[in-house]
Amino acid sequence: MAKMVEKKNAKLEPWKRDALQKAIDAAEAAASQIADCPRALVPVAVAQFLLESNWGKAGMGDAHNYFGIKAREGEPCVTKSTKEFIRGVETTVDARFRAYGSMAECFADHARLLCQRTRKDGRKIYAAALAHPNDPRAFAR
Repeated sequence: MAKMVEKKNAKLEPWKRDALQKAIDAAEAAASQIADCPRALVPVAVAQFLLESNWGKAGMGDAHNYFGIKAREGEPCVTKSTKEFIRGVETTVDARFRAYGSMAECFADHARLLCQRTRKDGRKIYAAALAHPNDPRAFAR
C-alpha cells in the first residue's frame, strides 16, 4: 500500500494524517479489486472522500457512507434529510443513503460505481471520466 507523502502533509493535524492514510489504503484496496481500474481513480476517490466527508467526520455514522451514495431498492440504508434540486428549486427531502459495514466496503462500492455501473442502454455512466485513466484532474472534471 502507498504511504502518503510525509513532507507534503507534515503540517496536517495528526487526525487528518490518519484519515488521509486510511483513505489512501481504502482507495487502493478498492482499485485492486477492479480489472483495468484507471490509475486516476485512487487520487480522485481520496480527494472526494476528504471533501465530501470532511476528512471522514461525516460518514453518516455507522453507515460509513463517505460519498453520499444513494441506496437502491433492497439495499441496506439510512434515511437522512438532504437538499436536492428538483426542477431547479432547492428542496429539503428525506433520502435513502446506502449503508456500509466499513470504510473499505464504501470505497469498493464507490469504485464499482465509477468504473462499472452502466445505463439501461449498456453505456458506462462515467465514460467521460474513464476516458482519462491516467489524468486525475481530467478524470475528476
